[in-house]
Amino acid sequence: SSGINAEYGGWSENSLRHATRQLGFSDACLAMFKHGGVEIALHYDKALNQKFHEKLSEEAALNSSLSTPEFLKYAIKSRLESQVEYFEQWAEALALIMDPKVAPLASRQFAHLIDDILLFSGDKSTSINWYTKRATIAAVYGMTELYMLQDKSADFADSWNFLDRRINELDTIVSNCKGLEENICNAGDISKAAFVIARNMLQNR
Repeated sequence: SSGINAEYGGWSENSLRHATRQLGFSDACLAMFKHGGVEIALHYDKALNQKFHEKLSEEAALNSSLSTPEFLKYAIKSRLESQVEYFEQWAEALALIMDPKVAPLASRQFAHLIDDILLFSGDKSTSINWYTKRATIAAVYGMTELYMLQDKSADFADSWNFLDRRINELDTIVSNCKGLEENICNAGDISKAAFVIARNMLQNR
């Protein structure tokens, strides 16, 4: 019901209240949600990640014929398209999950998403380079998502062109980050590691 509630009142306590009443529960149930309305955004994101995992699992044999760049473009675009229905509210959700109280949970969910993309791409490397690849994909995903928030082109065409360019630059990006492995590994979580990569990408443009 998170989609219904996002439409009803955004990622707010009012949406939670509306949901509990729809389900026949009293407002006392709101005490279960210690972080308030942002938990709707976290639940929505987690549900989309689960559907995305199932989609990639079902398509594994078909997608095995794609090159790594082709798969990464497809996977990132597919996951981002899944949230288009409520994308006008997603900027607010991104702002809310940056709250230090929920950011660690949001970062873990993001990490699971990126891990799925890397896993289904066929990458099984175990060296320190894996961390760089993981953070690079996270940076590309995050930059494309932010680009979408201001994209006014039909069907987000400009965003997909932006994504294509970033994926085509992956080898160069990873090469430019060779000296950043220690910073990436020490970043603490994938969001911070992605920030290290994104900053390096911008500096080298």
